[in-house]
Amino acid sequence: MFMNNLLPKEEMQLLIQQCFKNHSLEDIWECINLYKETFETDEFINMIEYFINYGCPLVSLICLDAADETINEYLEQEIYSNLEVVKVSNKDSIENIIEYILTTQSKYICFFEKNHIYDNNRIANMVFHLEANSSINVLVSPRNFIDSEHTIIAHNSLQYSNILEDSIFIGRLFLEHCICHDINLYGNLSTLMVSTQYAQQIPWKIQCSSFDSIKRLSLLYNFLLYGTLGILKYSLVSTILKEYKDESDVQAAYEEYVSSLADQNLLQIAPIKEEPSPEKISVAKHITFFYTDKGEYYNLKPIADYAVKRGYTVEFTDKITQKAEIGVYCQHVCFPENSKFSLILLHDLAQGHNRWPNIWELEPWNNFDIGIVPGKSWASRWSECACQYYVNPRCGTYEFGYPKGDLVTSGSLSERAVELKEKFNFKYDFSVLYAPSWENDEKEDDFILALSSLPVNLLIKQAHWPKEYSAIINNIKEMRSLHENKYENVYYIEPEESIITALELCDLVVSDESSVMTEALLFDKPSLAVTDWLIPDTIPSRFSSVPFDYVIKIKKVQLREYVEKLASRSAEYDEVLEKGKSTFSNRGNCCKEILDAIEYYTNQKTDCDFLSKKLTSKYTICSMWN
Repeated sequence: MFMNNLLPKEEMQLLIQQCFKNHSLEDIWECINLYKETFETDEFINMIEYFINYGCPLVSLICLDAADETINEYLEQEIYSNLEVVKVSNKDSIENIIEYILTTQSKYICFFEKNHIYDNNRIANMVFHLEANSSINVLVSPRNFIDSEHTIIAHNSLQYSNILEDSIFIGRLFLEHCICHDINLYGNLSTLMVSTQYAQQIPWKIQCSSFDSIKRLSLLYNFLLYGTLGILKYSLVSTILKEYKDESDVQAAYEEYVSSLADQNLLQIAPIKEEPSPEKISVAKHITFFYTDKGEYYNLKPIADYAVKRGYTVEFTDKITQKAEIGVYCQHVCFPENSKFSLILLHDLAQGHNRWPNIWELEPWNNFDIGIVPGKSWASRWSECACQYYVNPRCGTYEFGYPKGDLVTSGSLSERAVELKEKFNFKYDFSVLYAPSWENDEKEDDFILALSSLPVNLLIKQAHWPKEYSAIINNIKEMRSLHENKYENVYYIEPEESIITALELCDLVVSDESSVMTEALLFDKPSLAVTDWLIPDTIPSRFSSVPFDYVIKIKKVQLREYVEKLASRSAEYDEVLEKGKSTFSNRGNCCKEILDAIEYYTNQKTDCDFLSKKLTSKYTICSMWN
């Protein structure tokens, strides 16, 4: 049947799907033997081999309030075909579903809901895992959360993944953990597959409710309460997020339902208590600013300077776990639990750009009191992800702006720039700043060799690295010893100097993927990103990642050409620069409003004009019932 062993992967997958639907499992096996190299793991092969040997058991697919067209589209793409499809409308009661469950002859039960996207091997995969582990009678797939374009906004409880993988749980204990910690690790009915034999033994107790979401939750909780639970290590289901809607009435119904389970001794949980308001915390007027390198120090210094004018005492510390009255952080790893009141800012403007939009999965903000973003683009990113609990500080996130943006028009910056200009005595009128994220693979040498013969000043500003990065520090020293005092137009700005000073001095920025290219927007200055410079934070090193539309992306061989263009005042950058206008907000007032918020929430001031900068979630909050 299969003659061409060069069949494209996509066609091969369609062929397997068709064979599966026709119950032609032997044909699938022949196909697999020809195209084994297209499979990343042996799991799919093992699954097909199992079904060939033991057959495909009947599965009930209960479709909840979905149009026939939607159901048929799903069935077209799902490779598992031995299905008993049951269509349930909103006219049917939960009791009707339970009645069906108690009488069906299928071996397993799963669900289909609108507003979800399913992998085409969801059912086959879950059946295989249940067949392979007889001790499990309820299987859960983690889920992704996606927007209407199917972009992944969040993965389900990424922080829990290592704990949940390859483990078996007592369903009741698992459910109690989720409820007590207010974290939904079970998903919804779409993420479950249940053994019919087990489901028919459940002593069904369904909470009457006017909300469909709570009725479905009751069904789900009954499945979990008495079962033995397994959780897959990968997602087969994605929930499409819905535009924001206040669900406080559903919250109340949920709490009533959970309380009823506790009253019946079905769950051992404490009564759900309303969270105390985080407002009006009493603290001393002392702010601790945490930094681990000079870059972080200069990120925070404008706030500290303004706080002193407001009568605060301030200190800077590199002891990241130090206790504080008011703690201000901008690190990837922070300890806000050691501060009575805490604020979090971005570490840098390109933070987690390989994980956008959701950087908060790995760097959560929910243990802070206030979050601060620099402008509309970051505010949009935050709002997209704020449906997840870990994105939300206790007192909210605010579009206050960028602290260093307050310095752009300050006299102190101009004075420092004049000092350095006098020290350097620049040879030319046009200055190009080299400011990489990492110094490696002789990138500085590439820069100087390409541009040193042009009538431009070459400014070198390396980052100030912590001593733990000795290899990078050594690279910087090696490059400097190779070039310093060897060229008339090469000037070194010390790593300890603020990057803002370097940006004030230059006319054009060259980097790999550093956020300095974003900070250049504060000065309306163009940036070139060299995309084939390597970044050594992975093994092997990767090419630079530049997901910004406000920089010009080039290759190393184009560096001289583009510097010449921009040095001659080429208009090519004007359109690109315009795209960066949403990066910064509230210039000149950022530090003031940060202090206003601190004083409001620490019981020192009642003025609340800053609340107009508070951000809201784009999507309905992902809760225990959705």
